[in-house]
Amino acid sequence: MSEAQRSSTDDLMREITRILGEDGALSDFGRVTAYGAFMSTALESRPRPAGQTATPAERGPFGRWLLMQVERGGLVGDLAKGALVDRGFPRDGDPEAVRKRLSMLQADGDMFEALDEAELDWASY
Repeated sequence: MSEAQRSSTDDLMREITRILGEDGALSDFGRVTAYGAFMSTALESRPRPAGQTATPAERGPFGRWLLMQVERGGLVGDLAKGALVDRGFPRDGDPEAVRKRLSMLQADGDMFEALDEAELDWASY
């Protein structure tokens, strides 16, 4: 370690000690050798190529994704709110299952438009 790096590390340690106090939770911060303890999840062994979308298994069911869109504005949010109160909504279904459900309920054209928009969003995730 060069003198400049050591000085930088010492300055950082002094600042951390100043913020946390002498017996702070990170008092041995500079001695960490296993950085995996600070990571929330394990790193994927193969990074995904830029621009590639997740597989359907990685995305999860469309119906469950749609139910998480209730806070979203517009027609997709309205569709999600309607799906949330519908006991027969296909939670584990794909977009076609949701389309069949909307047809069975004789939903208006706006809900089908919202479904198309939601399907594009889900597929691009």
